[in-house]
Amino acid sequence: MYINWVHQYVPPTFASLALAVNPVFIYLIFSEKVAILGNYRYLLLYFACFNLIYSTFVLLLPIAIHSYRYCFSIFTSDGHFLEASSLNLNLLIARCSLIACSYAVLLSHFVYRYLAVKTSNYTGRKFPIFMLGSLILTSLFFGYGFAICAFGNSPAGKAYLRESYFKTHNIDSMKLNIIAAVFYEVPDGLEYRSYASIGLLTIQSVTSLTLFITLGTMTIRSINRLKFNMSDKTKILQRQLMKALAIQTIIPIFISFSPCAVSWYSPIFNIDLGSGISNLEVNALATFPFCDPIAIILCIPVLRRQIFFRKKMIAIQRLDINTTFT
Repeated sequence: MYINWVHQYVPPTFASLALAVNPVFIYLIFSEKVAILGNYRYLLLYFACFNLIYSTFVLLLPIAIHSYRYCFSIFTSDGHFLEASSLNLNLLIARCSLIACSYAVLLSHFVYRYLAVKTSNYTGRKFPIFMLGSLILTSLFFGYGFAICAFGNSPAGKAYLRESYFKTHNIDSMKLNIIAAVFYEVPDGLEYRSYASIGLLTIQSVTSLTLFITLGTMTIRSINRLKFNMSDKTKILQRQLMKALAIQTIIPIFISFSPCAVSWYSPIFNIDLGSGISNLEVNALATFPFCDPIAIILCIPVLRRQIFFRKKMIAIQRLDINTTFT
């Protein structure tokens, strides 16, 4: 289904860039020169693997957002999983649930940074237990998001959108995989489920962001209290890692939470934001697997130098070769 050129090309472009950048990111964090990161490298590996999985879903399962009166909907817009079926609908719900997983992955980073400042055994000898806990947390976030999306969805939402989909996309909504929340003009049961689903997703998002800020503040305070007991090198590294985490927090606020919140709540008040805003939201959700590793590389000098210093060395080697042959 063709919507417009921005929707057609921007999300797959960023997904392809993410699939190219994250393997390079993995190589950088496991190079010998950044061994100072310790076990945190494995958490970054986990983060990069999640980005690769999410980007794969972006390529294989393109989505679009459509709002109509008191209804918000996400639907599969193209690809091999376009036609309506239970499997394809579950894949769409899974892709939406991965957005919730990004909060869990980032929360693990904040917990690790706090424990590292406190010199906890869970960042050292007991690190495998910490990683297991991180995997369980991500699974819980995924299951939570999946259950809520499935609970709030109903064929009545498709029927409510039928005329609007014909008018806008020239297709029968009953033939598509759609997740819809309808807040008015439908049977009360669906209205209550829609409000409950959006409310629970909002609680998950706001709670995650609150924990990010709380743990970040606690970590910075701990660094300031212990700065006289830390070496200058350790203090600098801790602050660099916190700077990277701060940027990683800003990215989901503006790329994940804000677009979702606007999409969820504008239909409650029958506010039509237009297709431009919907396209912006879809594009934003496709960018963070590419933006996050770039932000980390730029914020941590030991990673940044791996790229820029390597380019400088290659240039010097080429100059030496040219000088030799002249």
